[in-house]
Amino acid sequence: MTKPVTLSDAAYEALTKVKGKDMSFSDAVLMLVEKSKQKRDFQRFAGMLKSQAPELEKFKEEIEGDRTRNVGKM
Repeated sequence: MTKPVTLSDAAYEALTKVKGKDMSFSDAVLMLVEKSKQKRDFQRFAGMLKSQAPELEKFKEEIEGDRTRNVGKM
């Protein structure tokens, strides 16, 4: 089943660029929706490591120290 959809000129141009020549508008919309879902799935991890801040800060300092030592060897 198909449904007519109205897009602004800007939205049409943007969707045309996303879809390319080998993809239908429907496929382009589905692809963008899927990408949007994946992005939201990743956001569920935001803030999970706050309780481990001291350990993460120590790890960051170790990495920075390693970088400083390695730069001197170049």
